[in-house]
Amino acid sequence: MVHAQRERTVSDDQRREFLAALGVGSAVAAGGATLDDVREAVGTATTDELASVGEGIRSDLAGSLDAGTLADAHVGLAGATAGLTAVPERGLPAEESGPRDEFGAVAAAARPAYDHLAEVGFFESTTERLPEFTPGYVEDSVRRFVVSEELAGPLADLEFAQEELVDLLATVVSHRERLGDRHWVATDDLPRERMEFAEYVPPMTEAAAGGVLLWLEDLDQHLWTNAVLLTDDVVADATWDARAMAAGFDLMLDGARRIAAGEATADDELAGLLSSGFALQAVAQNRLLPDAYWITEEVRA
Repeated sequence: MVHAQRERTVSDDQRREFLAALGVGSAVAAGGATLDDVREAVGTATTDELASVGEGIRSDLAGSLDAGTLADAHVGLAGATAGLTAVPERGLPAEESGPRDEFGAVAAAARPAYDHLAEVGFFESTTERLPEFTPGYVEDSVRRFVVSEELAGPLADLEFAQEELVDLLATVVSHRERLGDRHWVATDDLPRERMEFAEYVPPMTEAAAGGVLLWLEDLDQHLWTNAVLLTDDVVADATWDARAMAAGFDLMLDGARRIAAGEATADDELAGLLSSGFALQAVAQNRLLPDAYWITEEVRA
């Protein structure tokens, strides 16, 4: 069921677009490709821009992050997210049973780390240091993430298979144009005159990570309240989007943890890791709306 749902959510065209963007479209077949296959074909990749971004973030946050808090959050987040793989099989919650706490459990596991990152200025630093998410920058970030074998390792704890990792990154790359235009607008560039409540707008990266938690906290109630309108396909798509949001959040956590632990992660690796994580969070939560909340006559039960 999980594999069939993933095939509905990510197309071979998106996979081919991802492979072409990394320059390996002729070397790797789109169907069934693993991240190891892609990494072997890509080889090495680095840019001065990524190195400068990573160096700046590391300098800002060195000595302020708690490695234990971040490591504990990964363990809790991984366990709760791994549990989501069974949601499509369980289907919608019964009316008499009330909402389940499957997606909310992921948010609850992530919330302490989010609060810690907010307290130490992580989101201010990343918002200031990360550049505009142009298509080229997104491609460079994803490429740097792909070629570093160790960066994707923690996502295995969230029960992501190698093929699913390709699909997560294909989703980001296929939305690289929309990221810069719609999903990743710098905080200072937001048109406040068009915003009803705009006295305080959080840093861009804080809004991305906080948005993930808010959607996860709402999703159980939404599926139960609207169960009569929803189909198994909607539940499966919502589950994939939620898992993708959790994966992006975990990549962000891993970047912060590497800074806290003083690990010998190269500056450009760090920037590629964080940028890929934030991009995935932004794309996945924006996909959740049409997949699970905008229920039209064509898709309703």
